[in-house]
Amino acid sequence: MKTLINHLQEISKLSQKAVDHLVSKLHPISISKKEIFDHPNEVSHSLYIIESGAVREFFVNQKGNDISAWFGFESDIAVCLASFLSSEKGYTGLQALEDCTLLQLKRDDLFEMYDLFPEMERLGRIIVEQYFIKSEKYAHGFHHLSATERYELLIKTQPEVSNRISVSHIASFLGISIETLSRIRAKKV
Repeated sequence: MKTLINHLQEISKLSQKAVDHLVSKLHPISISKKEIFDHPNEVSHSLYIIESGAVREFFVNQKGNDISAWFGFESDIAVCLASFLSSEKGYTGLQALEDCTLLQLKRDDLFEMYDLFPEMERLGRIIVEQYFIKSEKYAHGFHHLSATERYELLIKTQPEVSNRISVSHIASFLGISIETLSRIRAKKV
């Protein structure tokens, strides 16, 4: 928990009162490998801070293919953001790729903290801004980079992916076949 608080303090300074309130609203939960804990086509009521383990955000496309949209590791925030913010059914879900320990924060508790502590609202804004910047970089990469360049960008920005995420999930994230990914990885060795 101390590592998390230090990480948040690096993003934006928080008062001790805000930290104490946040800690009181975080609920540790354990999720088993392969378990889906936030489902597509349902309203997402919580966000999750990853204490240990790996998580992916995913969706099922019109052809019925399971597509990985995001990978998260220790200290990352896992959330189906559009559903969480709008309180509407979302099209993405969250799945544990390893046994995970997560800190759950309910939407209502987060919004209450925004009202009580302006510095929490600032922290939330900065985190969402960082999320959008990262998303835009990935979107740009998908439209302007080759498959090899997309893989290199992924490994550069999230090196743990190569050791902790299955080839099938990496390939679906990159929008390529498993065979193409295997050829790309073979050239890198």
